[in-house]
Amino acid sequence: MLNVLELFGGCGGLGWGFKKEGFNIVAYNELDPKIAETYKANFKGTEYIVGDITDPTIKRQIYDCFKDLKCNIILGGPPCVAYSMSGHRNSRDPRGQLFRDYIATVEKLQPDLFVMENVPGICSIQHDKERLAGEAKNRANAFYKLEVKKIELEAAKKSMSVAKGKKHPKEQNTGLSEGKYDEEKDKELREAIVKIKKEIKKFDVSSFRISVDKKIINTFQSKGYRVVSKVLNSADYGVPQRRKRMIFIGVKQSSAMEITFPPATHHKNKLPKWKTVREAIDDLKDLPSQQETSHILTNHQASFIEKIKNTPIEKSVYNKYSEAFFRCHPDKPSGTVKENHGGVFVHYEKNRVMTPRELARLQSFPDDFVFKGTKSCILVQLGNAVPCGLSLALATHIKNIILRTSV
Repeated sequence: MLNVLELFGGCGGLGWGFKKEGFNIVAYNELDPKIAETYKANFKGTEYIVGDITDPTIKRQIYDCFKDLKCNIILGGPPCVAYSMSGHRNSRDPRGQLFRDYIATVEKLQPDLFVMENVPGICSIQHDKERLAGEAKNRANAFYKLEVKKIELEAAKKSMSVAKGKKHPKEQNTGLSEGKYDEEKDKELREAIVKIKKEIKKFDVSSFRISVDKKIINTFQSKGYRVVSKVLNSADYGVPQRRKRMIFIGVKQSSAMEITFPPATHHKNKLPKWKTVREAIDDLKDLPSQQETSHILTNHQASFIEKIKNTPIEKSVYNKYSEAFFRCHPDKPSGTVKENHGGVFVHYEKNRVMTPRELARLQSFPDDFVFKGTKSCILVQLGNAVPCGLSLALATHIKNIILRTSV
């Protein structure tokens, strides 16, 4: 039996496939104790280490789990907030540097293989190169100051746009200020953003920056690992959702394993075709609210229900949003499941948002997977999870690679 460590484990979407394939998940680490409760409910016999992996004490607890065991595989997805295409991306955001702690754990425990996942946006954002000095470091610092200023201006502009438009319904908590709209201030912000973007374009960033995915691969190589990476679409593996993830797989440079990625089992046009939203959740649409199964219906205000009634398929209840309160097409996979501060997908037939269990189905979690916590906490877990269908495809493929290599 192969021993596994799961880092940044969340509710267990990535680990689920490996558990299903018979891997022994020895230890798990997650920062949020509320989210860890879900993992504990579904992964019996695992050592749960809850806390900040940047804390040396937590790292030591993780390492101690393998004092008498060989760590064969490490799994994990360092938080992707700093790389997400849906938000402001700060190249020096500490949340975008947690891959270093993942790499440090790989270096310490020396697994035969690791799997790291993240959002595709990790390919387009750039970080400072290692060991910058002199003029290159000065240019990097100057660029970063402009980058931060742009983020601040864009956030202020977004808040101003909220103030200008209609107030958000109670169903959505955006966290944005709804202050008084100031037309002159709005114009100033637009002009300032245009100006700072022009300043940023003047920089030749190639002299001091490198894409994050290349930085990760280079660092792993310096630690003695061969690494391959690829963006996989979950819909290609029977998941009723078009959710793309960047997958890194690494093995020791001395290993004979030839690393490849699982072949697609489903296709947009060929048979078997992508699984659809209707196929995934239609049997749940008329069920009453059930707390124990996380099929928790939302009590909408009458005014919001009227808005939903007038929202066509593949449109949002609110014109200014492309994802929040989006009404899914029943005969296609959904878009990426996100927590969206409660602004989750709208049901294709019923005049309500989808329940956590319906969203879990879109994430291909089995119905016997238990979610712990409040409704909002479960939505966060689902929005951050790797679809179980994708994790199973990876686990099955990796298991076969290991078996072939050991023959």
